[in-house]
Amino acid sequence: MIVRAVLASLALLSAPVAPALAFSSSAVEATVIAPTRQTLTTPDGRAVSLSIWTAPEERGVVMFSHGFGGAPEAYQRLLSAWAAHGFTVIAPLHVDSQQHPDRSANGQVALTTRLEDLALTRETAAREHAGEPMIVAGHSFGSLMSLIAGGATTILGPQGDPAVKGVIALSSPGPIPVVVTPETYRTLTAPLLVVTGDQDIVPGYADDWRDHRLPFDTAPGGDKTLIVVTGGGHQFPATAEGDQFDLLVRATEDFLDAYALGDTEAKARLDALSAPGLTVEHR
Repeated sequence: MIVRAVLASLALLSAPVAPALAFSSSAVEATVIAPTRQTLTTPDGRAVSLSIWTAPEERGVVMFSHGFGGAPEAYQRLLSAWAAHGFTVIAPLHVDSQQHPDRSANGQVALTTRLEDLALTRETAAREHAGEPMIVAGHSFGSLMSLIAGGATTILGPQGDPAVKGVIALSSPGPIPVVVTPETYRTLTAPLLVVTGDQDIVPGYADDWRDHRLPFDTAPGGDKTLIVVTGGGHQFPATAEGDQFDLLVRATEDFLDAYALGDTEAKARLDALSAPGLTVEHR
């Protein structure tokens, strides 16, 4: 009963994110890629709708998991930029989404079906994009899914995927009683990029923005990067504009290149990242 109650509380992980489809004149947004759709079927017959941003010249793939109640298209600008950079992005519509035709806001259902969605999506990507390096990424609740795929261990036990080359956690989860403990990220050895902001507060879940540091602070050292954006709130990945959005794109693309492709120059840029309004740490 304790675990069930805790899982139900996962609904606090993110407020719904409205689609962000407007584009600025930023150079990193010059190439706009619209998503296509694909439907997968789980072993028990449940349909999983995918949004796919296909890279014109593919160099790798990213599995992306949206925030609780949100939808992949809310992150259109960022995911389109990754695709234009050479990384096809594949993002399931999870059952907790307000856009899902059979929506369930139950935390336990959301957690278990998300893990099923993403495992099936990774299996499909391994077949349809054979040989391409894979990065996992997500926002808020979705970042927990990506951290699990990268090796984090929750109450559900280890569910890491050895194919994962690195994890991008946008507004990563802090401690969640029973589910996410100080030990959860001790097994996360994959390269990690955590992005949060000093206004990244979710009342009742992350009352202090520093809670989002937990994966960075407690995972084994080595290839771990934390970026804190001055003024950045919980919906920053979907709502960032101007120079802050440009920095988000460039930092995440350097991470993709460094750890999916082994690009040493990209890693050097990420290691040296510095800009007004950013605090960057490495472990």
